[in-house]
Order: sequence, then structure tokens, then C-alpha cells
Amino acid sequence: MSSYLESKLILSALRRDQKPEVWQKECEQAKVNYDTLAVTAIVLGLAPQLHYALTKWNVTLPPRAMAKLGATFQLHEKRNTAIYQQLDEVLNECERRGLKPIALNGVHLAARVYPHIALRPMNDIDLLFEIDDLRLAEEMLEGLGYTGKHKSPELGPGVTKHTSTFKRESDSTATPNPYLSTQSERMIEPHVSLEESWFGLKVDVTRGVREMAVTENLNGHECLVLSREDLLLHLCVHFCFHLIMGSPAMVQLTDLLAVTSQGGINWRVFVERAKETESAHYTFAALKLAAELLNAPLTAKAASPDQNVLDDLAILIPDSLRHRVSQLNLNDVMKRTQQKPLRSIPQRIARGLSDRAEAASWAIGWGAWWRVWHSALNVARTDTGRQILGRWRG
Repeated sequence: MSSYLESKLILSALRRDQKPEVWQKECEQAKVNYDTLAVTAIVLGLAPQLHYALTKWNVTLPPRAMAKLGATFQLHEKRNTAIYQQLDEVLNECERRGLKPIALNGVHLAARVYPHIALRPMNDIDLLFEIDDLRLAEEMLEGLGYTGKHKSPELGPGVTKHTSTFKRESDSTATPNPYLSTQSERMIEPHVSLEESWFGLKVDVTRGVREMAVTENLNGHECLVLSREDLLLHLCVHFCFHLIMGSPAMVQLTDLLAVTSQGGINWRVFVERAKETESAHYTFAALKLAAELLNAPLTAKAASPDQNVLDDLAILIPDSLRHRVSQLNLNDVMKRTQQKPLRSIPQRIARGLSDRAEAASWAIGWGAWWRVWHSALNVARTDTGRQILGRWRG
């Protein structure tokens, strides 16, 4: 489990316009253990960013802590360089077959948004294909030696944005932690939508993204990527659904800082996109956290001269839900990541109910609320239900 104190100090170091002397004083007052700080940064996926910030400040920590951060930075640089070589091979084959995927998440962010490719850990390669091209894309990956693992969208809580993952076996031995492995190749996940779904709670921001997509150079290869507005929209929704699911990543918050700091966002378009996709409460929650924890710049005016972006999003959200998401803080984020492992069916049932309660608390309207709780009635579609039925039949 990551410590709240260390996590808070790491995020403080990454705040926009943070001053080194202010951060050092915070650490001194907290009497932080720097070895623990370094390990926590590694666990959170923020060690490369912390190392980068300290180096830029010309600030050093005790040798062991600094060595951990430096080694992790070098490891991610090597790992990400290999990932872009893997991506290059796939994009070359896509080009040969007339496929035009949109690069998502890490492979876009590390090359085009962060100032160094080592700063954004990556666990897989996400590519968005047109739905009519999915079969051709899968055949293309199989032709490159990848093996697909397919899952039915009818099972589980209903995560439907990708139903297949493709992996190519490597002769090298990988570390158990995929973020730390510099050897094995990454999985490739072909998407056909940007829909996020969890226990009946759904939001889909896919419509219109291809029309707004732009071409950028990803570490040497031209590829379509999301527009600035759709990138930020997708990242906000993606973070919130990970939060709802109990697996938020701090690096998802620094993604928001990196995108907003880089600029080029048409905030009026962004707010309209949030409105038309009914995702205003997700974007509001994510951006408010990024602003409070990392000083993400959200001061640009969107709809009117006397309102900022959060104001424009807030008026699109029902009062009760707006009040709830306004209260989210670092402690709430960390609580969602620190749930106990499930060792029995009663524990699984209790978790299923609490997870649905969390999902339902984000629902707008009775229809959406009912869809979340109705998912509990589809017993055979849940892992816990299948376990219970299996024992009963056995």
C-alpha cells in the first residue's frame, strides 16, 4: 500500500510551478523517509517524473533513494524505446494494408505530451480502429506473430471497448511487474470505441473523434492521434472510471497536468464535447482533482468571459452529484486503491454490492441508476455468480 504522506509529497514535487525550496521544506517538516519516498514513487509509476523534476531543480536525495529513482528512469527510457520500435513495426504493416488506427494513451502521451519518453510508463499499446477494420487489424497482428486472447462482452461488468488482447511471445524473461520489464514485448489492444463501462454505468466519447483526429510524429512514425480536446476528454473519463472501479493510477492525474500545461485546447469545444457525450461530471471531477493536487492550468475561459472551465462544466451537472464530486480529494483516490483481496464468496458478494453502490453514485437519472443495480440480477454474467453456480452444480 502506498503511503498517503509520501504520495502527497510526490504529487507536490510534480505540481506546476513548484519551487524546489518549498518542496524541500515540506519534506523536512514531514520528516519523510526518502527511501520510502522513492519506493512509493516507483509503485505509483511516478519515479521517472520525480527523478526528472529533481534533476531539473539540481536537488539530490540521499544516495540510495536517488539511485532507485535514477535506475527506474533509465529502465523506463529503455522500455519505452523498445515499445516504440514495436509500434513502428505495427504501424508499417497498418500502412501497407490501408489501416489508419488512432494511437491512444501512453504511446501518444510519452512521445508528444511529456518532455521525455521515459516519463510516461506504458503497459500496452492501445490503437483505435474503425469497427469495419477490426477483423483486418486482428489478421494483421496474427500475421506479425501475435496471438489473440478474446473475451466476450457478455461476461463480467461489461467492459466493451476492447474484446481482444494480442501478445507475441518473447525469448526473454520478463519481470512480474509489466511496467518494470525491459525485455518482453507489450500487449497490443485493438479498440473500436472509447466507451467506458462498469456494472451498467456507461459513457462513450467515441463519436466524432476520428473526424477531429490529427496526424503527429510518434517517435519517428506519423500516426493519427486524438485532438487536444478529445484527448483530454478521454483521459478525464478514463481516470474517473478507474477511480470507480477501484484502480485509479496517479499517472493518470499527471497525464491531465501534462495535457493542460501543453496548451492548445479549445475550451469551448471541450465543454461542448463533454455536454454532448454526457460526461461533464467525469471531466469536472478529474480536472478539479488535477487542479487541486497538481495545479493543472484551467484558467482559460470557455463559454463566457466571467466563468472558467470548471464553472462551465459545473452548470451541466445535477446539484447533488456536483456537490459529491466536488468533495473528492487525494484521500478518496487512495482509499479506492487500497481494497483488501477477496478470499471468500461472502467477501466477493460484499465487494460486488459496494462496487455497484460506488458506480450508482455517479449515475445521472433513475434509468442509469437502475441499470447499475440491475446488473446484480444477471448472476450468471458475474465472476461471483459463476463461482456460486459452479459450487451448487458440483
